[in-house]
Amino acid sequence: MALADPTTPAAPTSKTAAFAIYFVAFVTGAIVMSFEMLGSRYLNPYFGSGIYTWASLISTVLCALTVGYFIGGWLADRMPSVRTLGVTVLVGSIYVIALPAFAQQLLEFVLDRVDDVKAGSLLASLAILMFPVTFLGMYSPFAIRLLLRSASSSGMVSGTVYGISTIGSIMGTLGTTFYLLPSMGSRALTLLLGGAGVAAALILMVLPMLARRGAAAAVVAALAFVLADGTFAQERAPGLVDEAVRAELLKRADGQLTRIETEYNDIFVTKRRNELTMSFQLKGFDYTESVTNLHDIDDLPVAYTKSMTTALAYPNELKKILMIGLGGGSISTYLGRAMPDVSIDTVEIDPGVITAAKKYFGIRDNERVKYLAMDGRVFLKRNQQKYDLILIDAFHGGYVPFHLLTKEFYALVKERLAPGGAAVFNVHDGTKLYVSTIKTLGAVFPSVMLHPSGEGEVATVVTAEPVAADDVLTKRAAEIQQKYAFRFALPPLLEKRSSMPPMKEAELITDDFAPVNLYDAIGRNQRKKK
Repeated sequence: MALADPTTPAAPTSKTAAFAIYFVAFVTGAIVMSFEMLGSRYLNPYFGSGIYTWASLISTVLCALTVGYFIGGWLADRMPSVRTLGVTVLVGSIYVIALPAFAQQLLEFVLDRVDDVKAGSLLASLAILMFPVTFLGMYSPFAIRLLLRSASSSGMVSGTVYGISTIGSIMGTLGTTFYLLPSMGSRALTLLLGGAGVAAALILMVLPMLARRGAAAAVVAALAFVLADGTFAQERAPGLVDEAVRAELLKRADGQLTRIETEYNDIFVTKRRNELTMSFQLKGFDYTESVTNLHDIDDLPVAYTKSMTTALAYPNELKKILMIGLGGGSISTYLGRAMPDVSIDTVEIDPGVITAAKKYFGIRDNERVKYLAMDGRVFLKRNQQKYDLILIDAFHGGYVPFHLLTKEFYALVKERLAPGGAAVFNVHDGTKLYVSTIKTLGAVFPSVMLHPSGEGEVATVVTAEPVAADDVLTKRAAEIQQKYAFRFALPPLLEKRSSMPPMKEAELITDDFAPVNLYDAIGRNQRKKK
């Protein structure tokens, strides 16, 4: 392939193409500085927020930009095309989009192998930032080469490109620090930045194929709309998690943070790296009730919590949700942030659990997401409200209180379901209690579906009406997934089903006959914390 003569300008650039190049200069400038500020969120939990971390981040960005300038200038002289420029932006942006999938593992790898905080923070910064910023740094010299028509205009063109890029950098820095990070979180913002970069790259790559100026202008306008609207981010309802609480806990040393004794529970809150655990101690056993990833608000570290979300596919509509049992609030917070058009009531019998969840897990309520201190059965008895979905995860240590396992309680749940509604119960398998629970549920509800977590729990979904066909459920799950952009995809989770256990000798659990402790005795050691 013949190389371009570096002594002559590239082919004349149309006004539309020039506008697009200047616009993308603004976008890439904003992405680079926004990503630098975002880098602190990735590194601080592992290497602290001190001067070494910031020195590493700033040095890495400057180094990457330097390398990018050299490579971009070299490449521009040899392949001066708008499409090639778009490819460089695309490569860097794809890395940014992929980062949330491996960032935690990468940073833990560095942390485990490098004891020195200076070297560790520098290596981590290089791993996170060097590659994408290098490719984005190639933009300015490449853009100048494409825009330059004569030597007499070189100063004006260079100044305009770097000026627009710098304005973008200022906006990216201030916007990220003052608005985006507090309102979106690090993962959603990473996806937004990567998505904006991909959109910008596509503009440049398709420009040569557009026959009319109007089409190119439309693409540019579309990008502007995307950037303003935040379409590429997984938008989450703000205000349901106090990130300041989580950030402060990340700085705390590992170990037990508190012990709270209430009339219902002996509550322990423990931190290990970026995981915060709430556990109950009962009769010498330590039962994990909730686990939260302090580094990622929308993570569900415990397998059964993901399985519980399969129930979302069963109701005909989703407007009102009730959850009985709080723990650290991971499920109610996850649903509340992902579903801004749905109201969620969470009922927890122990006010101490609610206090601990707010103080240490950072959960917050508002007019749409409420936390109520009350026995779940009493709440259903007193409250006539109908719910599209009711989730029950009300373990007291190793077992569910008997009055939440009986035929009478299940009948009450059924009464509180809206037409076409569904309920889901977290049930431990492998015990006599499990079989009796399934039989009792089947005596009240015409449809019982079992979705195992793979770790001993089964999300048991019931409906007051015959369950929809499999293809209808799969379609509904896909539609919900698309609408709310759930972190963990619903259709694959929905496909995980187990068969009904043999129930010939199982007994119904009623308010009159409920030997819960006896039935569940063989399963206690299985649930003891390892």
